[in-house]
Amino acid sequence: MRLSQLTFLLTDSVQYGLGDPDITSITADSRQVRPGTLFVAIFGLRVDGHEFIGQAAAQGAAAIVGELPPTESGALSGAEIPYLQVANSRSALAWLAAAWHDFPARKLTVIGVTGTDGKTTTGTLIAHILRGAGRKVGLVTTVQADIGGHTLDTGLHVTTPDALDTQHYLAEMVKAGCEVAVLESTSHGLHQRRVDACEFDLAIVTNITHEHLDYHGTWDNYAAAKGILFQHLSAAVEKMGTTKTAVLNAEDASFPLLDAILSQGRSSLRRLTYGLQNGAVQAADITHAPDCTTFTLDLGHSIYDLGLAVDGLQTQITTRLIGDFNIYNILAAACSTLALGVPLDVLRVAIASFDGVVGRMERLDEGQPFLAIVDFAHSPVSLQRALETVRPLVAPEGRLIAVFGSAGQRDRAKRYLMGHIGGRLADLTVITAEDPRTEAIADISAEIACGCQDAGGQEGETYWRVDDRAAALAFACRLARTGDVVIACGKGHERSMCFGATETPWNEQEAMRAALRAAWPKPAAPSAA
Repeated sequence: MRLSQLTFLLTDSVQYGLGDPDITSITADSRQVRPGTLFVAIFGLRVDGHEFIGQAAAQGAAAIVGELPPTESGALSGAEIPYLQVANSRSALAWLAAAWHDFPARKLTVIGVTGTDGKTTTGTLIAHILRGAGRKVGLVTTVQADIGGHTLDTGLHVTTPDALDTQHYLAEMVKAGCEVAVLESTSHGLHQRRVDACEFDLAIVTNITHEHLDYHGTWDNYAAAKGILFQHLSAAVEKMGTTKTAVLNAEDASFPLLDAILSQGRSSLRRLTYGLQNGAVQAADITHAPDCTTFTLDLGHSIYDLGLAVDGLQTQITTRLIGDFNIYNILAAACSTLALGVPLDVLRVAIASFDGVVGRMERLDEGQPFLAIVDFAHSPVSLQRALETVRPLVAPEGRLIAVFGSAGQRDRAKRYLMGHIGGRLADLTVITAEDPRTEAIADISAEIACGCQDAGGQEGETYWRVDDRAAALAFACRLARTGDVVIACGKGHERSMCFGATETPWNEQEAMRAALRAAWPKPAAPSAA
């Protein structure tokens, strides 16, 4: 593909040097440059890609894209190969990748899901409902990509795939005959422009709480990063048969900010709101049971004002998901799929058949006389919601035992907060490792322990520090007795734990099952007579 065919939408670019070379690949990693490659220089968090322009040119790059003028890059002696200066290399990379794949998002209905908690569950449930309605759907979450029935791992830790991979996934969806793409969009992915050029048709927010402030600095910055999704929604091309729709949590602190962003966008954009008590779509008559949750999905008369063709105003929902936070996730998914014309009866049946997501309130049974749960909760708000959700599942004489840590090189303020939440809401707390990276586990645990102590905890009686996570799970299971609930939070679906700069394989479910088997072996089967 010629350079001009890739760059025609980069309207803010200035090209230095003549020529329209044939491009054979695109990369932002100088180590992957081969003859014919278009190299995009990006200002990274630790490395400046402009420093590798000379290396890329020496390896045969056919053209360069960067933010600095070529004379300032210190890498190009002249105009020996085309150099395009752009305002934002990350955004340029996304649009170049989209052009490379012939703009796959324009051939799909694209749904973006953002928020602090619930993104993966909401996105996966949306895909499940749409498939129940007979739609062919591609799904990309921080857990995996599901395209045409094939499941692909999207990485070791939770973030949106880079722009090149995202556009590749969209292209694969088109090739597989998908009609709809559901993309989980993290704050990092949005801020780093990985989902630019995704041409969204629906944008959904779950909530915006205290998280990732090590990267964003303040809650306002964090919320603004989430708001980029709704800016994309307003700017995206119109597609035949779809109405641009924003789905907002009317009861979340983010609502005023996101509503204001939408007010500045296209006037034809449709808005749907949801909440337990506020919003166009609500939940009423909620009943929680150990094995299911039931509630009335109430669309309200305002749904007709939004031009949605629905076959009723209410339906009874039964779900295997537990907790009010999952009701919010279901409401967000309901708004999104109703906006795409899914009938209420199909919605109801699909929600009832949804088993949930790996590592999200996942129950594990090895024959033990207590409930064991693995959950991904890794922020103060999500930990509080997780503990409040499972508290009703504890037997009258039972205890709630929580196992969790806090990641190294991340928001330090949340460590004390999580410790205080554990000390306040759990009967027993086991503090342990969760991706310590280059920090000492003991230092992280000490900050969590301060929160436990201030919540009235006593070390050695109501909380313990066990640095090794497998040992911590084993300790918690040995503490447990009939009627208790043991919940391990923070790792969920992840399949590695980071020590130093090394990703070490880790499987929370396997570790929990091993701990359960060691503490509570199943009784031997009776011998044959």
